[in-house]
Amino acid sequence: MMQALVDSGQLERPVFGFYLGDNGPGQLVFGGVDPAHVASNFTWVDLIVTAWWAEGLDSIRLGSFLSLSVTNMAIVDSGTSLLVGPSRDVNAIMSMIGAETIDGMHAVSCNERLPDLSFVLGGKVFALSMEALVVDRIDDSCILGIQAIEMRHPIWILGDVFMRKYYVQFDWGQKRLGFALASSGSNLV
Repeated sequence: MMQALVDSGQLERPVFGFYLGDNGPGQLVFGGVDPAHVASNFTWVDLIVTAWWAEGLDSIRLGSFLSLSVTNMAIVDSGTSLLVGPSRDVNAIMSMIGAETIDGMHAVSCNERLPDLSFVLGGKVFALSMEALVVDRIDDSCILGIQAIEMRHPIWILGDVFMRKYYVQFDWGQKRLGFALASSGSNLV
């Protein structure tokens, strides 16, 4: 579809922008981005596998005390609700924060102050607070939007949990992704 739009000349630029919002409607813009939902400059990361919109993953950090660099690829996917990563990575992170498993999901006490989980893409740190990772609450337990999966080729999928914080610009023409802080439109920088 994107190639057809580019070939037709209907787009101002060969890009599309994704805003998912937090507790509100999301938006997909073809040919540009909606500046009302962008709260910072874009940081650009080149694709390493264009068919998957995959970018290089430098490392994953948990606060300042854990850095994982075994898995070197991530994709951004609006069709995936959670953050999904290789079991070895997810299990190490969950162990470090003392998470327990409830109905197949990872949970922590809502009363604990936990470090940020960061993804380093193109040398830039994209941090998610533990509050940003919470997808549900059961009593005093906060259910985290992170899931482990076994894959033949280890990869992280940065789904809606990531995309609620970061506006993503898919640059079809230059084969790269742009990340900026997302804004609801009422808190622009």
